[in-house]
Amino acid sequence: MIIYSIIIPHHNIPNLLRRCLASIPRRKDTEVIVVDDASDAHFADELEAVMAAHPDVCLLKHEQCIGGGGARNTGLAHAIGRYVIFADADDFFNDCFAEALEDYYQSDDDIIFFKGNSIDTNTMIPANRADHLNRFVDDYQSGKDANGEQLRYIFGEPWARMTRRAMIEQHHIRFEETFIHNDSAFGYLTGFHAQSIRADNRAIYCVTVRQGSVSRIDSLDRILTRINVFGRAEQFLSLHHVKTIPTAHYEQLVRLLVHGRLNVYGQCINVLRRQGFSLIHIINKTIVEFFCIMKNKLTT
Repeated sequence: MIIYSIIIPHHNIPNLLRRCLASIPRRKDTEVIVVDDASDAHFADELEAVMAAHPDVCLLKHEQCIGGGGARNTGLAHAIGRYVIFADADDFFNDCFAEALEDYYQSDDDIIFFKGNSIDTNTMIPANRADHLNRFVDDYQSGKDANGEQLRYIFGEPWARMTRRAMIEQHHIRFEETFIHNDSAFGYLTGFHAQSIRADNRAIYCVTVRQGSVSRIDSLDRILTRINVFGRAEQFLSLHHVKTIPTAHYEQLVRLLVHGRLNVYGQCINVLRRQGFSLIHIINKTIVEFFCIMKNKLTT
């Protein structure tokens, strides 16, 4: 029986994919699915060499590049494990991952969250991309966030967690096919529908910082996508009376105002207005977020 399905979207970084695959323990109850999202032709030989070194790994290929969300959906369509685990090709698992796989193969929890760490992929200097996750795990375990709402609704990244596949399929949850924040809806929808969650102190996953990665590129279309994605998140969670709401869209509005990008700010306001938010609501939320940001700066 396959207990774990590990899904890895890949595009143009076979050297880093090699590192990721090498970090995964080989188990008879684990399948590894790599979804190549139409990598450029000149990476074909290197990708073939990586896969030849891992003949037990299933490689699926897209003819056209549709982004990480679409690649994960392709992986989900082929997965048969009880739990689904996602990794990005430029990240890797830590040694304690093997122990975690052994500990949870009989679990019935809907989501099991773990801690993580972060490094710069070139310099190996520690980075902070997993700090929010670790803080959320601590708050849940200490009882400060007894219902795990930060893990359920704010931690949108799909890594460092095991998610029960039957729950995903029961509620028809999939990733959005946007080039950024395609995992946000998957995160809060699985969090919303999960009946039982657990948090583990082990840092099983290392999320890297890499120049040129999608998450480090900012442009008008990405800003508007961010506003759209998190605006819809606020709508969904508010409709279901969830108190913990993502604020990334209001953080974005604050940054635009601080940097004087008033034209882009206006376009973002229009996106939220089309979603049904009143101008007063948007302004009030933006002011609150500004003071939250200033308070955090003063206390750090």
